[in-house]
Amino acid sequence: MLENHKRFADKYFETLNGSLSAEYAGFSKDTARQQAWQLLQRDDIQDYLASLKAEYAEKSGITKEWVMQRFEHISDACIKAKPVMQWDKFAKEFVPVTDENGDPVYEFDSAGANKATEMLGKIIGVFEKDNEQTKTHITAAKVTFK
Repeated sequence: MLENHKRFADKYFETLNGSLSAEYAGFSKDTARQQAWQLLQRDDIQDYLASLKAEYAEKSGITKEWVMQRFEHISDACIKAKPVMQWDKFAKEFVPVTDENGDPVYEFDSAGANKATEMLGKIIGVFEKDNEQTKTHITAAKVTFK
């Protein structure tokens, strides 16, 4: 691997920004985006990035299982109902909000729960079949001009 390719891959692993990484490796700012795309298609670059990921995972102890467990905890925490609170300026404290019947109002983080659950699904491949079914299939056709 060329030295500037290695510099590119090292920076890309750090930032996940192709253009920035290409510039850091010495490529022109005008062509950095294109160079980054081309470099990321190379098997040697992909192999090197995979080795960096494996090394980082080994050092940090972060595994697929750890990530999955983390997303599971986040999803579970986000769906727990929490009372809606508001500041009572007379009592000088937060008090629960109630609805018109006097019942407490609860909220949960649906966006956080959805995102964490989505990420878990992606990790284990839940959506792969659906993605296969919706992919556009392109077939070759012979075109003749008169």
